Amino acid sequence: MSLAYFICADVPEHDENHEFLLDMDGTALARVEEDVLEQLAQRAGVTPLMHFFSMPEGEWDEYVEDIQDLLEEDETFDPNEVTWFSAQEGLKTVLGLIAEIDKTPTVLAEPEAVIDNLESMAAILTRLAEHGIRWHLAIDI
Repeated sequence: MSLAYFICADVPEHDENHEFLLDMDGTALARVEEDVLEQLAQRAGVTPLMHFFSMPEGEWDEYVEDIQDLLEEDETFDPNEVTWFSAQEGLKTVLGLIAEIDKTPTVLAEPEAVIDNLESMAAILTRLAEHGIRWHLAIDI
């Protein structure tokens, strides 16, 4: 099973802003253990990246077991409601993660690839923030 993180924006597919949302490869980022990302976020003083995860009802049906396997014991996932987040808040997290990885790249097996993924996220989130568009993190399984 190959995972990739990507950004979902609160725009309809026919919106002119929809196209730039495809400019991200989140496979290296998805290979990083969630607890490592959480520790990096904690050191940076930002919200953990997985806090921004949400998935619309219906999209997760065929992956429910995979999603449940990804959750920690105390985590729950309610597919009945999509949660949208401020792009500015997400950008703060992504930039904080980049800064922490720059300080201690040896914490990751592929720091350059992860930073590339995060920089792509930062570019997208910057554009979303400029347009006042909300987002959430999604996982391609």
